[in-house]
Amino acid sequence: MTEHAKPDEAPNTAELFEIIRTTRSMRRLKPDPVPNELIRKILEAGVCAPSGGNMQRWRFLVVRDAKIKETVGAYYKRAWDEQVAPQYRAGEPAPGMSRERFLRLLDGKDDVTTF
Repeated sequence: MTEHAKPDEAPNTAELFEIIRTTRSMRRLKPDPVPNELIRKILEAGVCAPSGGNMQRWRFLVVRDAKIKETVGAYYKRAWDEQVAPQYRAGEPAPGMSRERFLRLLDGKDDVTTF
């Protein structure tokens, strides 16, 4: 039990599962700035996430400047294209998924939104 939970309060698992079931990946984001308080809550949730061996070796970096985001995005895409994507391409698609769709997903030309 967490320090915030009360013994007679049952967690609302129905709400949690509804959130998990309806959450989708976002590829088009609004340009609106994210409030500092929301960023703080997200970072606090990340710190509470489990880690292998409870090592908690993560680091967080909040970038607000559009030019820096663009630069980081370019570095990330290059690293993905050179290091990660070839390993995925060599793997097998999920059961029930065609090889062609699997490769389209890796290229960002397909999106899994239905089960």
